Amino acid sequence: MMLLCPVLILTACTEDFNGNVAAPQQWEQETAKTIGFKAEKVGTIDLNTVASEKVKVCSITKPALTAGRVKGYVLYLNEKVTLEVDSLGQVKTGALQDSIVSIYGKRPELRTLSGRLYALVALGEQTLRSDSVALTLAVKPKAPFIDKAYYLIGNMNDWKADDVSKLIKLNQSGDVYENPVFSMILKVPENCYWKVIPQTRVDAFTKGEAENVWGEGVLGCAVDGDESASGKLTVNGNAMKIKNGGWTKIELNMLDYTYKVTVLGNVSPFLYVPGNHQGWSPATAPFVHSTDFMNYGGFVSLDGEFKFTSEKSWDGVNYGAGAKDGALSTDGGAGNLKAEKGFYLLKANISSLTWSAVLIQTFGLIGSATDGGWDTSTPMTFDAAKSEYSITAALKDGELKFRANDVWDVNLGGDPEHLTFGGANIAVKAGTYKITLSLSDAQKYTCTIAKP
Repeated sequence: MMLLCPVLILTACTEDFNGNVAAPQQWEQETAKTIGFKAEKVGTIDLNTVASEKVKVCSITKPALTAGRVKGYVLYLNEKVTLEVDSLGQVKTGALQDSIVSIYGKRPELRTLSGRLYALVALGEQTLRSDSVALTLAVKPKAPFIDKAYYLIGNMNDWKADDVSKLIKLNQSGDVYENPVFSMILKVPENCYWKVIPQTRVDAFTKGEAENVWGEGVLGCAVDGDESASGKLTVNGNAMKIKNGGWTKIELNMLDYTYKVTVLGNVSPFLYVPGNHQGWSPATAPFVHSTDFMNYGGFVSLDGEFKFTSEKSWDGVNYGAGAKDGALSTDGGAGNLKAEKGFYLLKANISSLTWSAVLIQTFGLIGSATDGGWDTSTPMTFDAAKSEYSITAALKDGELKFRANDVWDVNLGGDPEHLTFGGANIAVKAGTYKITLSLSDAQKYTCTIAKP
């Protein structure tokens, strides 16, 4: 489609007058000059197929000027981003990619951008901007396919390809294109070979479309048994290898298709919490969890005295009461920690040897989707045996979060499958829902919002 837009080059004069001097000489305002300017949009642009430094976004018919010269063109997209356009109607490929990401995010979906194209005309020492040509672009940003979930398979789970319950799901929260990192801390055996199973293979197996999770899309590396601490993931590749056993952190960056292995040795991501609340048995004690092996946290029901221990036995490092309130001690004779009966957000720092416990008296819904808005929490019902809060409530179109004790000190939001403290608001549609907040697993707090 050819679009014609007049270029209006305006001249104007502004003077300050002073009563003590004669009025300056004046001329009549010049008649505005118009210049024909045409632009034609191109078809759909898929940046995944563009290898060149520049990509064509339109065809331009250069204005016929009687004076001055065209210095260039600028394209203003979605009233947010400005791109330089050359005389061939091309923009820098990277700049167009960055523009789409800044407006819509990294997800590789076809995006429609509304633009206005301007010509920049040099006339003497001035640069004048034309009126604009409306231009619509259809662009798909560059990004690899990222599945919604990934799983580990290998010696750590005996290569159980026909039992999805044995697969180890990597943790991730939010949009996979905005946060493409999937990770898991786990204990692996020595000489542990492993691969990565995408969600599409799991789905094919559970639907009866495959005999197991093997098939197109399984991720590995180029060289079988590669012991590198990091590398590129290869579709349908060979198995990676972790030589030393013990606690290990595995990270995948699926935007780059890379992996990273960090061997942690005997440092555990868990501290166990034996005490009065469960008969002082480390083997069956609830746990708090850490992602940095220093700060541990989790929700635990307590009933008086307790301790932290690094193992599911008393053979590891045991943490009792220090000399001051809020202090920990690893001395074998240290006394027990104490808390009144109740449900707590329990935290410990094994570097500074400190701990804290926040009594959770209530959890409630709060947000624009609730009757109380963002000012008043709607209380939920607590199930101590399950460490769960639940409610059946009529919601509006809007957003919500979970808030403890009717204040914002402890609040959860973000991905319902992996809630985080202070996380993003959760969008919901109007309707009546059974809402459950599960706090039993310190590795991953979750919620379900489902029709009853």
